[in-house]
Amino acid sequence: MKKGRLWVMVVGLVMEASVHAGPAFTLPDENRVLESSVELERKTEPWCPGDCAVAVPFVASYRKGAERLVFVGAHHDFNPNAPTMRAVKEGFAEIQAKVVILEGFPTAMGENPPPLVEGARRHGAPDADEYGRGEGMYAASTALMRGIPFLGGEPTREEQKQVLKAKGFADSDIAFGYLAGGLSQALRSHDIPDTSVTSLEKFYPRVVQDLKLPMNEGGWALDAPSLEQFRQRYRQLYGVDIVGDKEFPLRVDVAFDNTRNGQQARVDMKTRDRHLLGLIEQQLSEKHSVLVVFGGSHWATLSTAIEERLGKPKVTPFLK
Repeated sequence: MKKGRLWVMVVGLVMEASVHAGPAFTLPDENRVLESSVELERKTEPWCPGDCAVAVPFVASYRKGAERLVFVGAHHDFNPNAPTMRAVKEGFAEIQAKVVILEGFPTAMGENPPPLVEGARRHGAPDADEYGRGEGMYAASTALMRGIPFLGGEPTREEQKQVLKAKGFADSDIAFGYLAGGLSQALRSHDIPDTSVTSLEKFYPRVVQDLKLPMNEGGWALDAPSLEQFRQRYRQLYGVDIVGDKEFPLRVDVAFDNTRNGQQARVDMKTRDRHLLGLIEQQLSEKHSVLVVFGGSHWATLSTAIEERLGKPKVTPFLK
């Protein structure tokens, strides 16, 4: 599975009243963020096999003057022995970071938000949910052990929705994209073994529940179509039923998806990447030494802007 669209803010880590003013910064011009595509990833990540159909985590290390940035390009994983986890470990070894920026929760939650601290301390626990088993919480737990504060690198749901609405996407578009992403995540994290009717009927109510959550709890406060209506829209977009589709979840990956759903994903990704770039630059100016752990596709879209500030990086891919 390609890096692609992320399952931002899994409901297992509820924000509730934790959102407050995070670090203030100015959003960079959107023209500084490249649009995600498989061609871009093939160009920026020449080490990935199969024309980048197979994700390879990596560590990109930058230094210019007093500023130091290490960007761990993750392939979202839940196996403690996976290459992504080794890349995260190497990222910490590369830099004496003053702050760690993580994917999956808003900057507005502030440094070391309590729900995420609790999740980090449970990283690797047998009953941890998929987010708690992933590389984000591994990085957060490592940061806590080293006394390094961590921040979320995401905009708020309200900010994301505002941009999507301004670009002409309706609630039904947003709902479908979230549901497809949730099912993709479930398949990658092995919460479902396949996209059979039995698996979908079992898991679909969960992503529906997450979709309906208030936006300050990681949902979109939206109603969901029935599973049959979701399957019908999937067929309209992709020409096949999601049931038994061997190309899912790659088909809904932001770098590969040329449907309206893919267009929406790219708009949302640019919103997220503008926020991330602004945060990275603000933290570099203030703290000078920054570690970022994010999906590798986000590095691809930001690579030119980062290089303009810090020069070319030393890149170490983790092929195995």
